[in-house]
Amino acid sequence: MAIATLNPDTEPIADPVTFDEAALLFQETHLPEFELRTKPLVRKLQRWAKEDGLATNRRGRALVVSFTDLLDAHARRYPAPGV
Repeated sequence: MAIATLNPDTEPIADPVTFDEAALLFQETHLPEFELRTKPLVRKLQRWAKEDGLATNRRGRALVVSFTDLLDAHARRYPAPGV
């Protein structure tokens, strides 16, 4: 019999997505920076998360990250024109 416990050291992520899910969502924008195959785009998003120190949690075998945090990471790298 397995017993699952919650890790009290980590805050829950409000809008969790896996990096694969985030890559698919970003690809739907058809922005040039996301016109990659899925695997390279996943690695790009993981690199952003690491560089920006974004919080990640495990959901089964997959890592999840806040989609809002990834949107903010994108905005830092590709600011809107005139901003």
